[in-house]
Amino acid sequence: MTLTRTPGDSASGPRLAPAAVTAAVVAFVVIGVQQSLYGPAIPALRAAHDISAGAAGAALSVHFLGAVLGVLALPRSRRRGIADGTFLAAALALIASGCVGFLLAPGWPLALTAAFVAGVGFGGIDGGVNQVFTEIYTGDGGGHGMLNLLHGCFGVGAIAGPVAIGLLPGYGWAFVACAVGSVIVLPVLLGIRTGRVADPRRAGRRVLSLLGLALIGFFVLHVGLETGAGGWETTHLISTGLTASAAATATSGFWFAFTAVRFAVVPLCRRFPPRTIVIACTVMTPVAAVATLSHPLAPWAYGLLGVAVGPLFPTGLAWLGQLRPELIPTVVAVSMLGGVAFPPALGLAVESFGPGAVPWGLVGVALTTVATLALITGLASRPGPNR
Repeated sequence: MTLTRTPGDSASGPRLAPAAVTAAVVAFVVIGVQQSLYGPAIPALRAAHDISAGAAGAALSVHFLGAVLGVLALPRSRRRGIADGTFLAAALALIASGCVGFLLAPGWPLALTAAFVAGVGFGGIDGGVNQVFTEIYTGDGGGHGMLNLLHGCFGVGAIAGPVAIGLLPGYGWAFVACAVGSVIVLPVLLGIRTGRVADPRRAGRRVLSLLGLALIGFFVLHVGLETGAGGWETTHLISTGLTASAAATATSGFWFAFTAVRFAVVPLCRRFPPRTIVIACTVMTPVAAVATLSHPLAPWAYGLLGVAVGPLFPTGLAWLGQLRPELIPTVVAVSMLGGVAFPPALGLAVESFGPGAVPWGLVGVALTTVATLALITGLASRPGPNR
């Protein structure tokens, strides 16, 4: 058993043992690395499999398709009585086998199959660890700091992945590292035992409530804002007169700010509830987005946008755990649609109106996110089942 209770702190309920917390954090570093590898590996993949850039890029799409299925598998697993530790261990095994299979596949179709398998494991860890941490820590004052710590480590992995591709002799070593990391932490996560989700029929009805839809919309929007800014910042900044190198450096600054703020907000979580942090960060997003319209301010404004968006997903999950805990797997899965849909939508806008469309698109999404949050806060304050 990896659940433990802190002496003298019985009111706050069970906690994960330090070894389990460490294993979960390492698992999130692993999936952060895993997600970030496919893009930098495209040139090597094209040469290894003699494929086009578009075909190579399909690996990430297949990865995310598998990830959605992996996230949604957790509620089904629980309804079947499968222990959370067993589910997480199986997800890690899928990551390890998928990463190795991706490297050893003799042809591109088999490599894509392996990427799908690894993606299912990715989704299982993403959804499963988020669910466990939300259930265990969000009832405690400041417990949402644990979610920010967890997601900060995901960001560390996402930053480290491309660096590893650049430094190591061949992209394969980075995928091997993901497989090895998964195998190392698998036995520890195997011992996790937690509670069970609410009745699925009741959960289904609550998903259809206005508050439930608003919460799902909020996560889709801010994930779209995050991926849209990160994906198109370089293109926009080059159009403002920056060199390609300076624009790329500024984009790295966005992701660094996005990751660093998750660690920085951890001590604040002891003083402020998740609702307060989510509101403060969300209100910052249109301010930062509007500032990207100014050419001199744009590089700094993107950094501010990273600061604003960074805590939203982990802290939002903590707030979701207080409002609608049964929605967590659905929200984690559906929120990926923001990352799938918004960057291509911005791309279409750039094709039609030029790179100047990027900041206007960010402003529009940021304002819509604020409006959605206003709806959530209003509905959450009302009593009744149709909130």
